[in-house]
Amino acid sequence: MKTQSRNQDKQRAIFSYQCVGSFVNENRDENQKRYRAYIRSIPSMILNNGLGSTIAFMFSKRLKKEGEVYNQIGENIFNWLREEQNRYLIALENKDKAEDKLKELTDKVIYLNSSEYRATTNELLALFNWLKRFADGMIEGDKEDGKKEKK
Repeated sequence: MKTQSRNQDKQRAIFSYQCVGSFVNENRDENQKRYRAYIRSIPSMILNNGLGSTIAFMFSKRLKKEGEVYNQIGENIFNWLREEQNRYLIALENKDKAEDKLKELTDKVIYLNSSEYRATTNELLALFNWLKRFADGMIEGDKEDGKKEKK
């Protein structure tokens, strides 16, 4: 069981590294800083408000200025849940556009039963641990973040 858990964690790390690296390579500084900030805040939102409310919040932002970044994060979540080892959590259809992926994710999450909802929440919190680590490492933070980093 521990080996399976380690393998899953390794897969999360690889996936997260690729997601953050890809975002950094394809986006300008302003969006990178938003991505980092949103990646850092989403786990707290999930814990405080629930997965459904957090996904709905992201969905509500999809057409606004910050929507591009939320769509990308939604696409990251969608693609992770479509990975072979996670398909038991939630059945997602293949979509091409990031906006469509976030909509599909929203549609599915609100109808999960309680055990699926808990399992999906736990899996996404574990994924976001890795996303946060790589976002912090690959994207320069604001000066306010530097207070912690000065040692």
